[in-house]
Amino acid sequence: MRADGAREGLRQAMAWLHTWVGLLLGWLLFAIFLTGSLAFFKHELNHWSRPELLGHGLAAPLDAAQLALVEARVHEAAPGAQSWRLTAADERRPLVQLGWREAAAPGQRARLEQRWLDPASGQLLRPRESFGIGEFFYRFHFELRSAQQSRWITEGRWLVGLATLLMFVALISGVITHRRIFKDFFTFRPRAKAAQRAWLDAHNVSGVLVLPFYLVITFSGLMIMHTLYMPAGIAAVYGLKGGTYFNELSGDPLPRGRGLSAAAGEGQALPRLGQARWEALLAEVRREWPAGARSRIEGVALLREGGQTLVEFSRHEGDRLQYRSPRLIFEAESGRRLHLADTAAPAARTYGVLYGLHMARFADWPLRWLLFGLGLLGSAMIATGLLLWSVKRAAEEARRGLARPLGRRLVDTLNLVAIAGLPLAMAALFYANRLLPLDLAQRPDVELQVFYAVWGLSLPRAAAWPDRRGWRALFGLACLGFAGLALLFAGPWPVRLALGVTALALLGLAWRCGPRRGAVAGPAPAASASLATAGQGG
Repeated sequence: MRADGAREGLRQAMAWLHTWVGLLLGWLLFAIFLTGSLAFFKHELNHWSRPELLGHGLAAPLDAAQLALVEARVHEAAPGAQSWRLTAADERRPLVQLGWREAAAPGQRARLEQRWLDPASGQLLRPRESFGIGEFFYRFHFELRSAQQSRWITEGRWLVGLATLLMFVALISGVITHRRIFKDFFTFRPRAKAAQRAWLDAHNVSGVLVLPFYLVITFSGLMIMHTLYMPAGIAAVYGLKGGTYFNELSGDPLPRGRGLSAAAGEGQALPRLGQARWEALLAEVRREWPAGARSRIEGVALLREGGQTLVEFSRHEGDRLQYRSPRLIFEAESGRRLHLADTAAPAARTYGVLYGLHMARFADWPLRWLLFGLGLLGSAMIATGLLLWSVKRAAEEARRGLARPLGRRLVDTLNLVAIAGLPLAMAALFYANRLLPLDLAQRPDVELQVFYAVWGLSLPRAAAWPDRRGWRALFGLACLGFAGLALLFAGPWPVRLALGVTALALLGLAWRCGPRRGAVAGPAPAASASLATAGQGG
């Protein structure tokens, strides 16, 4: 119903819904989308975070000798370990990664220790304590992780779920609102006289250009956490045996405790199988998965489950679209094959494909860069929508000769903090990873505290200058930060190149946001082209 009492049409109602649903958690959505885009390069960013791992060359292909060496190293470093897992090297992870857990107190999860294997000496490498920059972006993307052992993970997942649901509503209502969706696909007027027209075109182009990607990534993101958001259906069918649902979803009939509870045999050392036993197990695995580019072994685990010791081989996650790779389970003592854990039920496979589409672990380098670009375009869509809200109201206030109200000043400030403050905080996280003392207590948590502190400190600057001066200052500082990262610190050349390109993109945004005659709060309208094609993060 309109203010004059006349009835609204469907398009007008959807326009109202699109505007306010998009604004409500748009600032959080921007951060979620941008960090999710960066998470496509999680392994590369994690490797940059641990410079001690650089320069060791490539690990040899997985074989029985390597597995025998790994179990010997685990027994040396952690004789009481109750499980260990090897992650084989591949084109994105040049070194073998090893993790283990010791016995946990009842009801608690044992601490995971991680090491890497030197391919030359076979010794365990212990790099600096770090959460991992890629791991943080990945965890922030779906649970707003604030510490290594955060107390608010469930609450963060609920908040991300609410923001994702609102984005899905905004996408659907936006499609209904647009009368000229195909024309908008080809229309962009960055130099239009009316700032509102330029921002609207930028929002339409970035929204319509890859709309199917937005719909798939949003819907699949909701489906991934369906057990958290919609537990009633599972409870109605499975009752108190909810664990059976998860077993069916993963195709694994064994109850998987994941080290959460004590079981028979815990406290005793894991058996050492030896090279001959590993040779026999690998031969059995290769009969099931013949050697080839699409049937690689990614993980090998030795663990206690339900009073028995198991060996688990998992196939490489990049070998198929469906998430959760098949796993072969053997009894450790006898070498007897127990079963192949894989998902056969159509509903579970559908869920696995949706999950796989969202995670994109199947993507090779060209496709990964394409998905990253689409993610940045989604970030630009959200940013231009937020700025359009302010630009539209600024034009109306200027026409009527009104002063800027408190509500719009608040939105302008939050826009500046979310869009320009986040890249600055990301640059600070990179510097914290390299510059904090290596012996600092709780070093991974301090890294994250630096990120949130710098992001928070952008708020007073934004509140004081919620106009072009603020945008230029924050984008300029972020540009200097990323330029310094590219020039000063060693790392894989693709990461350094990406840092340099990010610095150039931020430089362009800072220049476009410079003071101009007759400007309104926010970046210059023409900067929307840069937002649509360049990222604000590393």
